[in-house]
Amino acid sequence: MGEKAPCVFCGNESDYQQFWMGSNGEDFDAPCYACPGCGRYVLVGYFYQDWKDSKTEDAFKIACLVREKQLASTGIQYGVMDDEFQPKDDNVAKYLKRRWHISELLAEFPKPTELIDRALLNLFRCVQHPIDSIGLDPKEAEYLLFCPGNNLIAMLTYMADMQLIVKESITRGSIHLRITPRGLQRVSDLKTQVPETKQAFVAMWFADEMDPFYKDGIRPAIKDAGFDAKRIDNKEHNNKICDEIIAEIRKSRFVVADFSAGQCRKCDEGEQAPDCKDKVRPRGGVYFEAGFAMGLGIPVIWTVRKDQIEQVHFDIRQYKFILYETPEGLRKELYNRIAATIQ
Repeated sequence: MGEKAPCVFCGNESDYQQFWMGSNGEDFDAPCYACPGCGRYVLVGYFYQDWKDSKTEDAFKIACLVREKQLASTGIQYGVMDDEFQPKDDNVAKYLKRRWHISELLAEFPKPTELIDRALLNLFRCVQHPIDSIGLDPKEAEYLLFCPGNNLIAMLTYMADMQLIVKESITRGSIHLRITPRGLQRVSDLKTQVPETKQAFVAMWFADEMDPFYKDGIRPAIKDAGFDAKRIDNKEHNNKICDEIIAEIRKSRFVVADFSAGQCRKCDEGEQAPDCKDKVRPRGGVYFEAGFAMGLGIPVIWTVRKDQIEQVHFDIRQYKFILYETPEGLRKELYNRIAATIQ
């Protein structure tokens, strides 16, 4: 990369290419940046040149989130897409192992109750030995701690007051701190909340008409991504079904929640279809299982048949659903979503 340009998320001087070369050797009209903080990324779809300036708060959040992802896994090149962009077979997006829509990234920004835990995990990822001293540039510390500069000292003070860190020195140009034994215990507790497992739980409607979508779509997509699908109807047990569901979700790395459902009988028979407010009967179990997983901090991937998206309850329609029509299409899109979001 011969040119230089400011990173669109954090503003760092970055190597820049106007055209990105995919793994097939083809050049794509998609700008590529190599930022020392945000890593190497491609902008896919349509972005204004002044995106960072016009979306200052969102840009800060994305800079935080991509650093977290870079620390949590190897620095694989990724793509960021505007929300209107939908990947096509002939597009640059298919050559990126990880990619996110802007709204998908922003939805991952920590809630106030998660802020300190997520910051502590980032600090832990910065050390080779648990009791190493951590040296940070104050500007980079803002992103690792999800905290703008005017609140950075307060954030460090909170963490020190909670006995998670010891502040060794803070100057205008550097911050030095160390994670305490209590902080290391908290890190251990957080890591066990999202288990290191290859199991993926599938919540869906168990109907014959859904079998092709599971057998030729969901299950092979999960396998392609390196995980094992677990559906509760495929497990032999002697316990209450709800207990088994809870136990299996707790053991899973992520949950695929499919909200496709059958129509109510009266609509099927045409008795009151024009006036029915609930033509598709919602699967209450799937809503429960998705909510339970979210409460545990386990990632949920949302899927539904394309013709039923308007029947999904509006409280969850804000999430980025995979809309599918065929098992083959579902397999491809689900694999891409797992590869892009599950670290």
